[in-house]
Amino acid sequence: MVENKQLSRASVLRMELYLDVLQQCRAEGRHNITSADIGEAVGVSPESVRQDLFKLGTTGKPMVGYEVDKLISLLRSVFGLDTLKKICLVGYGNLGRALANSNIWDKAGFELAAIFDKDPNVVGTGVGPLKVRNLAEVFGVVKSEGIVAGVIATPASVAQEIANILVNAGIKAIWNFAPVKLHVPEGVVVENQSLAWGLITLSQAMKSVFKE
Repeated sequence: MVENKQLSRASVLRMELYLDVLQQCRAEGRHNITSADIGEAVGVSPESVRQDLFKLGTTGKPMVGYEVDKLISLLRSVFGLDTLKKICLVGYGNLGRALANSNIWDKAGFELAAIFDKDPNVVGTGVGPLKVRNLAEVFGVVKSEGIVAGVIATPASVAQEIANILVNAGIKAIWNFAPVKLHVPEGVVVENQSLAWGLITLSQAMKSVFKE
């Protein structure tokens, strides 16, 4: 099997869609699926599907395709979904609350283990068993809870400061929702997920649909 670093971002994004399709197929009781079926469901060619999966060391059988369960297991292994990773959230505003209350964590192999904010009106509130902690507690909590990743859901103006705090606390991966480029040391990975940038991209794409 290839290492994740050898997979292009485009391939990884397609494989995420493949996994959704496969899990739906399993829920429907299907045991096999072809590259054409997967490609049609996600909007790519069967050749692209076969090439992506070949990079993972697997090929389908003629007229039969791929075994759904085996392919799900392979993709989950590639994405590390069966390894539980503890993650913390910094920023408990509207976006932070939405993330904390969502069901996204388990699906991606994460456990939301702590929430931080520096607003005294927010500290002590929370969702379920998790209560918002003061940002000053980051260092101790990250160490005691074995937290390895962090989410930044703060304004852009403080995002770099928060990133520095998380890195100094021992965080090795950051999911960044602030519309700003973070500067982190080598060995720390950052995944940017800016809602503002996403809307700008959508606006640009709409120009071809709504021509003036």
